[in-house]
Amino acid sequence: MRARPTRRPSRRALLLISIGVAATALIAACGTSGRALPDPAPGATAPPRKTTSSTVANQVTVGSDAAVLRPTGFSLTSLAWSKDGVIPADFGCRGANTSPPLTIIGVPSGTAELLLVATESAAPTAPRWIVAGIAPSTTGFEQGSVPAGAIEVVNSSGSAQWSGPCPDTATATFELRLYALSKASGLTAASGPAAIQPILATATQAAVLRGTSSN
Repeated sequence: MRARPTRRPSRRALLLISIGVAATALIAACGTSGRALPDPAPGATAPPRKTTSSTVANQVTVGSDAAVLRPTGFSLTSLAWSKDGVIPADFGCRGANTSPPLTIIGVPSGTAELLLVATESAAPTAPRWIVAGIAPSTTGFEQGSVPAGAIEVVNSSGSAQWSGPCPDTATATFELRLYALSKASGLTAASGPAAIQPILATATQAAVLRGTSSN
């Protein structure tokens, strides 16, 4: 009895087998990167995973009064001194003690009123100048005056006017903070320093100008 001849695999079958073998090898290579990983040292821990984050163009921080401070955009500056610079004597108690010229830029949309509060580092809770009722369209203060319609409120010195730097220490920081309020403050000239604290809760942003003064 004759033995049947062995059938050879067809070309199609051989092609499918080759593709399957190649795919298996590729998957194995991807899983191991072609290298054997060494065993971890005793007590070793996995390194922290790297994370990516995007940088916000206008970074924000929160001040002690919860108003948002923006380093760019909403700003308060003065031609009289540079940021964190020395405040000229004319603006302090040892000079003419006149209020400085100020420039306002980038008032946030939706602002109902601007409120300006000036303090000295030695007594941050005792305002030296309070100006309320500033219109959101205001672009600045002229030296020695306040914008039309604005109200100077009685400050910690008992007067309703600018009371400039007068440090007891060798050097002190004087700060002017301009608040963007979401609703009208309702402050009057006789309101006094204590009245501004509840108002600050309606501030959405604040711009800050600082300077130093020496005795």
